[in-house]
Amino acid sequence: MEKKSIIVVLGIIENEQGEVLLSLRNDPKFPGAHLKWDLIGGKNEMGESLEETLIREVDEETGFKIKIEKMLPYSICKNWELLELFQHTLLFCYVCRVVSGELQNREDKIRELRWVTQEEALKLDLLFSAREYLEML
Repeated sequence: MEKKSIIVVLGIIENEQGEVLLSLRNDPKFPGAHLKWDLIGGKNEMGESLEETLIREVDEETGFKIKIEKMLPYSICKNWELLELFQHTLLFCYVCRVVSGELQNREDKIRELRWVTQEEALKLDLLFSAREYLEML
């Protein structure tokens, strides 16, 4: 079984109404995350800072340009066992604001993008990391 370690950077992206942007994951090959609501973000690429990763991922997935306001002082470690892969994932999260752009779903692995209040978000079927970070706010 292949083993790998990745870093994922997530953003709690807030709009002027105080709502947060969530994505409904569409990834049947990743059963633990498929059809769960998640924060926007993605995998850190070689040579990128965590902030650069988040800015790139948000733009690629939503079309938004963001301003990072603060990093939440908590990392999450999760191990995933997939068919032929054992993946160690280390997650970090930032609170962000939209500065420009128009919401667009630009990613095949996202079924839906939705603005929700934090209270509404916590009632959804959230991925574990999204729930932990939203509860920290």
